[in-house]
Formats: sequence, structure tokens, C-alpha cells
Amino acid sequence: MMKRIFCFLVLSLVFLTGCAYSTYKTKQDSFTIGKTYSFNNAFYALQTVEEVDGTNHVTVTVFSSENDKAVFTFTPARASDFWGICWEKYTYNIWIQSGDIGVICYAYTDGKWEINPTAIRPDSIVSKYDK
Repeated sequence: MMKRIFCFLVLSLVFLTGCAYSTYKTKQDSFTIGKTYSFNNAFYALQTVEEVDGTNHVTVTVFSSENDKAVFTFTPARASDFWGICWEKYTYNIWIQSGDIGVICYAYTDGKWEINPTAIRPDSIVSKYDK
């Protein structure tokens, strides 16, 4: 029970930090924390904080909107560095923004999401790191 409360507090802190930051940024970035839907609402993603090897990490779980069943889970970043996710327009690719690894793509292929280190971010996805 305490672990769940702690995880909730950490994710809330990350969310509130992101909200506070968004007040001061000059352009709207594409990344958000919380429930986000794919372009056609077929899937949605939720983030949770879980302890992995003694460090809190964000775990992204993708659900089918049709039946609310989890279809895939991945752990992209440490919770303290996580800034959010967004879906690529007209694909099921998910982009992650993190303070330690930057902006990375989890490409959708054959029903699963895998990191694609060579993906080129579309112009429609704006990062807080863009100048």
C-alpha cells in the first residue's frame, strides 16, 4: 500500500512539475503525462511509476480502446527524467520525451512497440528541447 502511495506521489510530482513548466515555455510541446489516445482512438496509453532495480521508472501501458485490455507495456525512462509521451499522427508510433535520453520513438510493428533509435521525428511533434 505504501509503495502505491509513493508511486502516486512521484508521478503526481512529475505531472505538477510539467504543469508548472508549461506555464513558462514559449511554445506548446506535444508531450503530455496521463491518458493519451492514438490518432484514431484505437489505443490509449497510461503511465505509472514502478521501482526497477531500486530506481523509480515510468512504465507505459498501451490499452485497446475497444475492450480496455492491456496490449503492450514498456519502460522507457527513469521517473525523475520523464517529461511525457505523444502519439505520432496517423500511426501508432509513440514518442517519449525524457531529460536523460531526449526524444525517442517506440515504433509500432506487428502488434508491439519497440524502440527505433533511427526514427526521424515528424515536424508535427514539438519537444521542449526545440529552439
